Amino acid sequence: MNTTKLWAFGFLTLVAAYGCAASEDDASSPGDTSASEDELSFGRGSVDHAAIVEVTTMMLVGENPVEFATVLDPYNQEDPFHIRGQAFTGGFVKKLAQFDAQDRVVNWKQDQIATWTTRVSSGNYIIIDTSKPCDYYRPHTYLEIERAQLTGTPYATCGGRMPNEDALDVTLNFLIRGPAASAQDADAIRDGVDHATKYATDSFPYLAEMNGF
Repeated sequence: MNTTKLWAFGFLTLVAAYGCAASEDDASSPGDTSASEDELSFGRGSVDHAAIVEVTTMMLVGENPVEFATVLDPYNQEDPFHIRGQAFTGGFVKKLAQFDAQDRVVNWKQDQIATWTTRVSSGNYIIIDTSKPCDYYRPHTYLEIERAQLTGTPYATCGGRMPNEDALDVTLNFLIRGPAASAQDADAIRDGVDHATKYATDSFPYLAEMNGF
């Protein structure tokens, strides 16, 4: 490790240590009740479920910024495999209709809309079939199994989500062009960002070096 890397690592360590100290001071400030580790992790604010890409920020957040907290946080605080979907189904139906209308073509059938909105309202997870191949270096697996289920067609890959796949392009084509569309189609929608600045590695923990090093 060269001097520049050592300096940068030391600086980041100091910043992290300061942040931890500040958090401890905040937690022990007058009037603040003590909280268990579980409460701090799951009860105060929330982190997006790491499953279907942008299913929350693209599909649940409305035109009113207040809805970001009132709808997004409760969804993320649910068990991803057992979400109480009644409170969220209407939002998913409304947003899916808005996305489907973007290309002025009706791409989603009514049964597909009902199946998908019920699915994401009650569970935020992706399906993997380990009996199928996964091409790590040319990944085209994301949402393939889910799309196959909606269209009644067979799938060829393991599904899931590879670290280097352009999952956002897949998501945009899925929502706007329908479950039969693919991000590899000639007329596919693209956001102009095809991959990360540096690719993830193929060994645990699958992290690339930081940008600039």
